Amino acid sequence: MRLKVIILTLFIFSYGIVLLVTSQNKNTRLDLILKTHINLLKTHYKITKDYFITDAKNIQSTFLEDKYVINILEKAQRATNEERAILRKELYDFLAPLYKRLQLKGINQIHIVFSNNISFLRMHKPNKFGDDLTEIRYTFKYANEMKKSIFGFEQGRSTHAFRYTFPFIHNNQHMGAIDISLSSESIQEKLQDINNIHSHFLVDKKIFHKKVWESSNLMNRYIQSIEHKDYMFTLNKFHNKERLLNSKKRIIFPLKDEINKKIELKQPFAVYKQYTNNVNVVTFLPIDNVREEKAVAYLVSYDKDPYIYDIYRSYSIINIVLFVGLATLFYFIYRNLNYKKELEEEVSIKTKDLQKVSKNLKDLNENLEQKIVFEVEKSKAMESKLFQSEKMASMGEMIGNIAHQWRQPLSVISTGVTGMKMQKEYDLLTDDIFNDTCDVINKNAQYLSTTIDDFRNYIKGDREKKVFNLKKDINSFIHLVEGSIHKYNINIVLDLDESIEINGYENELTQCFINIFNNAKDVLVEIENSSERYLFISTSIENDRVLIKIKDNGGGIQEDIMPKIFEPYFTTKHQSQGTGLGLHMTYSLIVEGMNGTIEAKNICFDYEDKNYNGLEITITLPSE
Repeated sequence: MRLKVIILTLFIFSYGIVLLVTSQNKNTRLDLILKTHINLLKTHYKITKDYFITDAKNIQSTFLEDKYVINILEKAQRATNEERAILRKELYDFLAPLYKRLQLKGINQIHIVFSNNISFLRMHKPNKFGDDLTEIRYTFKYANEMKKSIFGFEQGRSTHAFRYTFPFIHNNQHMGAIDISLSSESIQEKLQDINNIHSHFLVDKKIFHKKVWESSNLMNRYIQSIEHKDYMFTLNKFHNKERLLNSKKRIIFPLKDEINKKIELKQPFAVYKQYTNNVNVVTFLPIDNVREEKAVAYLVSYDKDPYIYDIYRSYSIINIVLFVGLATLFYFIYRNLNYKKELEEEVSIKTKDLQKVSKNLKDLNENLEQKIVFEVEKSKAMESKLFQSEKMASMGEMIGNIAHQWRQPLSVISTGVTGMKMQKEYDLLTDDIFNDTCDVINKNAQYLSTTIDDFRNYIKGDREKKVFNLKKDINSFIHLVEGSIHKYNINIVLDLDESIEINGYENELTQCFINIFNNAKDVLVEIENSSERYLFISTSIENDRVLIKIKDNGGGIQEDIMPKIFEPYFTTKHQSQGTGLGLHMTYSLIVEGMNGTIEAKNICFDYEDKNYNGLEITITLPSE
């Protein structure tokens, strides 16, 4: 009975260690996935804002340089109310075509005020003017007082928006400020249309004035958020009440307590809920108020993530397998130890018998003496068996070491199961490349991490400009992708000018080459004859400009999608294989980062007496 208790205790302790290790591994992977969802939403949101700010700055330049607009605003400074009405009508008619075009891009307001924050013209409500916005619109007050542009999320009397407000100054005359507004609905529509991200935009009730809630117009635009009682939800064309009730019942309600705790922290976070074979991930991104720089709204995205379900399934399978394995191992240990105990008892009995026989040796005849010899031999045989049993029982002492060494193998098993399933899901796992797949997963993960870091450093501006040799940079790039070149039998044909020097950002140019290579590789691997997979790279100088041409024989791309290949998130690949940011990032690094140009076109060319079709990308950079 005591042996059973000891074995059972050791089994529970060992399995507890296994459960702790697998749980930690599972939680680490879940945290990584949730952080990925948060970072993706941050990236999509930032890019959308950056596009709006770029458009707003272009509009700012147009206003500040337009003599007609300047003339009207100059006259309005000194005009009577009657004269201002005429000038307002003229300016409205002049701006109406521009305003209609901007509305198609999601810009819903152009609002002009005087330097004292008195409204002069609302393009969206031309009949409403003359009101003082000093205490209502912080962005106008800031732009007029500080004479600086300001961007941020702001609540007006009854609507909120992302506003870019700038002072209108001409010839040192401060005439007022102009506001360009982008609604939250426009951001949601762009996330849905471009990135296929379903989102809610939640607004804190506290930012509305109490009297505003009495307005029926406001109540028509907002409904109670399903995510939190203190937030209102803006409706748009992608939402319907049935879908909201479904999400509230199946996703939000089970996560209510967790969301309530985390939303009070005003930090980005993500939560998830499994429903049937799908896992729904809800990501919350706080939006700060431009006045107080504190979160007064949340952008909430809803995504499905199959890998979380896979993590839980592999976690369950691994724990079941290990439970059965441990139970079997401890069962055999118990049998061996129990058998040893039985042998010891039997030896003890035989020894007592031998001792009794030895006392009467003198009274026994020769036959009895032979019997004693026989019993001694039998006892020795039993002792031999006991020795063998002892050797088997010593296996039990290894349990402590085994439990200690399982942490790393368990982590590898768990990660490997998920990785191989993903490869198989996309038909990438074959018997021939099984062993290479595990190494490729790790290398690709490191490469993705490096790419994200490079992209973040580019946005922050952490770059080092220097003079470098173009040929050496291209050779360095080829060395980085050498594994893929050999794996997919890609022939690299070089025609490089050794003397070309560039004053720019070497690491960013290498990143551009890698992005272009990865796009070409995905097309070249589809060519059945692996000996005819070509990538040509040439360099030259024309008109004091450096020309870099990279072409392949992959057949080119459709002409109707050619203008879109440098746009963000545009990709012809499956969502799981590409983000659509590679060529867009390359475009930004070349055009904005290095003052160059990049173009793509389909070409037909001859090589080694054969005719090929493919895509040619031409990069033009300033020479040293």
